[in-house]
Amino acid sequence: MWEMILAGRYMMIPITLASLVGLTFIIERMLVLRQGHVIVPEIAEAVETLSASEDLSVAYAICERKPGPFANVVKAGLDHADNDWTIMRDVLEEAGRQEATRLTRRLGILETVAAVSPLLGLLGTVLGMIRVFGTISLAGLGNPETLSSGISEAMVTTAAGLIIGIPALVAHNWLSGRADRIIFELEFYASKVLDTLRRRSLARDESGQTAS
Repeated sequence: MWEMILAGRYMMIPITLASLVGLTFIIERMLVLRQGHVIVPEIAEAVETLSASEDLSVAYAICERKPGPFANVVKAGLDHADNDWTIMRDVLEEAGRQEATRLTRRLGILETVAAVSPLLGLLGTVLGMIRVFGTISLAGLGNPETLSSGISEAMVTTAAGLIIGIPALVAHNWLSGRADRIIFELEFYASKVLDTLRRRSLARDESGQTAS
């Protein structure tokens, strides 16, 4: 393995760095985008059982104990429970957009690694072939060691770029799909919170009119 890396010469440095960056963000996003880590069951249950007349402090306390994207979205709605429902809708939408951005961030870096790694390998191939033809132009075909070195550089960098780029692309698509599913669930529960708070606001308005 080490001999192959040495055969790739200088282009193996950026290719290796790309592999380290890709691996780092794959692991980081896998940890962040765990379904149970984001869609916390306790908060989901609190939203499901939240009624228009129920005290909202219980759900808020659960969100305080379980901080994260889900809790932030739910708390944004609960913080504006006494406002007009259109304000609550806008607040929930904005909170959802912010959390969706946090969930999908760094996936662009992984996509870049997937795209750049094969290009770095191709660049190494080109540089290796340039060395081969340069050697041929200077010494003819009488130096097989130099020729094989240039060809090895070309082949090794191409293979290394593909070995890094293909898994990075697969991981990016898989993690993007996971992020999309989590965002869809956040939107689902946000709509439930909005509906509950809207009904609560209507009930409060009706009781106020009755009392007057």
